[in-house]
Amino acid sequence: MKHMPDIGKKRIGLFGGTFNPIHWGHVKAAEHVQQIFSLDRILFIPSYIPPHKGSADVVSAEHRLKMVELALAPLDDFLPSSLEIGERGTSYSIVTLNKIKRMFPQTDVFFLLGIDAFLEIETWKDYEEVLEQCSFIVMSRPGFRMEEAKDILPGKYTRRMVEVSGSFDLDSEKSSVHEIYLLSIKTPDVSSSEVRERIKTGQPVEGLLPESVKNYIKENRLYLHKIMDAKNTKKAKTKHIPEGVKISVKASRSKKAEDIVVLDLTGISSFTDFFIIMHGNSSRQNVAIYESVEEQLKDVAIRPLSIEGKENAEWILMDYGEFIVHIFSSRAREYYALEKLWGDGIKLSL
Repeated sequence: MKHMPDIGKKRIGLFGGTFNPIHWGHVKAAEHVQQIFSLDRILFIPSYIPPHKGSADVVSAEHRLKMVELALAPLDDFLPSSLEIGERGTSYSIVTLNKIKRMFPQTDVFFLLGIDAFLEIETWKDYEEVLEQCSFIVMSRPGFRMEEAKDILPGKYTRRMVEVSGSFDLDSEKSSVHEIYLLSIKTPDVSSSEVRERIKTGQPVEGLLPESVKNYIKENRLYLHKIMDAKNTKKAKTKHIPEGVKISVKASRSKKAEDIVVLDLTGISSFTDFFIIMHGNSSRQNVAIYESVEEQLKDVAIRPLSIEGKENAEWILMDYGEFIVHIFSSRAREYYALEKLWGDGIKLSL
């Protein structure tokens, strides 16, 4: 891990969060903040036990820290920090801030967070003390209005708020108090919850997070299903096979789909019970398979919740809730290797 140097009287940003996982939205937002405010370093501080989030869908602190390290490896001024994880306890901003100020007493500290997190600041432990001890840089997020920040705190704090967009000269600020900067930025519209959901449902995540992080998630099989108790993590008993699964297999065979595999994920997956996996020899064949499956299921009043990928037909995903149909090209099937990722599932013969 890169280490924090003794940077003297300079500016550092503290970017805390669950980072479950870190993605391009986090990185690009930090790059924009650094450019606007001329910060010398930004510390990315994954929390150990986030006090305002449930833990059921949060992978281990060690995994989250490793993903942050991988994402920041090419960026000299962005440093991963194990400050909160090393404490092995609930993560509170006031505690972290006091540690940073003791470590670097001559440094100007800026607390980075999204508008969605700032709107919950009154629930923080000793939030007023945090506001008094450092400046805040509140970043815009899709679906939230920056004006909302002015409605949640008493007037003495709203008078400290400064709206920032485009160029900004921090050195020209004459205020002796810590400001709350409301920064409107454009970053990739991606969230950690979206990344997790796409991984769970077998959808691609290219372009949403650094390649090194994506590979780490794949190698360690993260986010594939919810944490189950010991009883449910054992091989699930095969239940009655839905008629829609049988029809999908029959429709796929009618269009010469290759190597059709049906996996029973009952008790393993949190979002579906069956995967139907296959591949075609061309985009045209994949579209023909998709059309055959959709038409024959429609005849028995079974309609999809969503369909993705039919435009380029490298990977067509047909989500029917109780089961999901995956129609791959041979190359995509080999690359994503769903049968290996879901190796705990029971392979059925139909």
